[in-house]
Amino acid sequence: MTDELAEHLNALARDDNYRVDSVLKDGALECTQRVFFTGTNGAEMGPFIRKSFDCDAGLGLAYERLLAAQRARRRFLHLPRVLDCYSAGEKRVVIMEYVPGETLADLVYRLDPSPELAARVFPQLCRAVRELHEGFDPPIIHRDLKPSNVIIADESLTIIDLSIARTYDDEAEDDTRHFGTRVYAPPEQFGYSQTDARSDVYALGLLLYFCLTEKTPDAQARRRDFASPLIPEPLRRVIARAAAFDPAQRFPSVAELQRAFEQAIGLVEPETVTVEAPRTRAPREKEPLAREAAMRMPSGTEPRASAQTPACNNAPARERPAPAFITVRNVAVLLVFGIFFAVVTEMIFAPRPGQIDEFAPLWLRLASNYTLLFLLLGPAFYLALDRRRIKERFPRLGACPPKRERLLCLAIAAAGFVAVGIMSQFFPTS
Repeated sequence: MTDELAEHLNALARDDNYRVDSVLKDGALECTQRVFFTGTNGAEMGPFIRKSFDCDAGLGLAYERLLAAQRARRRFLHLPRVLDCYSAGEKRVVIMEYVPGETLADLVYRLDPSPELAARVFPQLCRAVRELHEGFDPPIIHRDLKPSNVIIADESLTIIDLSIARTYDDEAEDDTRHFGTRVYAPPEQFGYSQTDARSDVYALGLLLYFCLTEKTPDAQARRRDFASPLIPEPLRRVIARAAAFDPAQRFPSVAELQRAFEQAIGLVEPETVTVEAPRTRAPREKEPLAREAAMRMPSGTEPRASAQTPACNNAPARERPAPAFITVRNVAVLLVFGIFFAVVTEMIFAPRPGQIDEFAPLWLRLASNYTLLFLLLGPAFYLALDRRRIKERFPRLGACPPKRERLLCLAIAAAGFVAVGIMSQFFPTS
């Protein structure tokens, strides 16, 4: 048996040890699955993430460098732990830890965008990217930084999805493959020149804009030079330079971007600022700024500026308005709900001929129709609302992740459907 055949059979045997729990992404060049490792005795470990790439696409190579560094006993605070990399036929397979938590998009939605939130999250995000740039020689360029690729848990921030990350090459004039999310990817990523550290600086600038506005930066925002009532002027200047069209006009490194941000937000003094290289140590340790009260704020509460994190230097102090409940969207949803309520109430107290519960007693019509309205249809109306003000008023709701919230509403609707079905059995036919 040749070495190549033995390696291939070994790879197939590895794949057989994993049970697929769900498919997270399935494309022509990449497939991402959540899997569990199954032992010979039937016991399972996990979950883990398994990614498989088309070898010819050149994807996933950064995971091999990360695995080699981790096997050399290097520890990275903000990168996922890679467990295995191997080839299975024409596929490159990567097994890594499953990182729990909520995405940056979910966090900004739950706590609302603000300079205070950015002051707590953005330095961590810069340190995470610096682990790729400064922790490897030559540096690894992520190339796909966006809100859904930033995972935040109680005591950690992790950047995920290194699928299209590449190693910087001094002799290259262009990227071999042009991938990325166009909104957050710099122009050179699509063929103008080779991507380098300044390409991730560009994406970080747009992520800062998202943390301050909860909006995806578009052409109109760029035409305004990122001006917004939600963005203090010093921070607008940081974003504008980081997201400059010409890479030469951007911050030359993420460290410089982080220093400019911390000066603009008032975390450090410009005269005494020092920027340390990111430290490689065991994950889940407390970081001086990132592990503070920011990530431990009571869910659904409004982050407040303190003496350590003033809203912004050279910017007028202002109270950030609470999210309004009376919006066009909420008024429309409540108006439709009111129409349904009026119709259901009429069906209860003035049943029409031929109505299914026409001959039922009043108490049964009350129970069945209002159960139908509030339990079966109510969750749909609730999900249609802009719920930020509600979650601020009721912190327990704010602590519930959006996915779990939707599942809970679905469970309530299912319970309402079952309850109405049971009560319908008691309707008299005449």
